Order: sequence, then structure tokens, then C-alpha cells
Amino acid sequence: MLKRGIYQHYKGNLYQVFYVVTHSETREKLVVYQCLYADYSMWTRPLEMFLEKVQLESGEVVSRFQLLQETD
Repeated sequence: MLKRGIYQHYKGNLYQVFYVVTHSETREKLVVYQCLYADYSMWTRPLEMFLEKVQLESGEVVSRFQLLQETD
């Protein structure tokens, strides 16, 4: 399961993950997180997308989000 904490997006910005929730209609797992810059807005993203790997222009494959610090 995804840990609560501070994550870094592969493009550099930081986000705080709060919960993994279930969509009431589709039963899809969604990550509830907050950007830690600009307007500090709250977002959701499908868990599968949050955990996926992305390919950079250089060809390197990296995690979309990387855990930096676990929180309670």
C-alpha cells in the first residue's frame, strides 16, 4: 500500500500524500494529495497512475513520484 508522506514528482515539485480512497461508483483506488507549492491545492490521481514509471526524453525510466519522507 502507498505510504503517507512527502513525495517528489519526477519533474521536481513536492507533494504530500494523505490517503488512498475508493471511488464510490467504479471502486477505483485514488490517491488524495496536496501540492506543497503555489496555491497548496488538493488533488486526486488514480493509484495506478501515481505508482507508474515514466520515460524521460533521455530514455531513462523513473518513478512518477518518489517517497522522500514518511509521515504519520
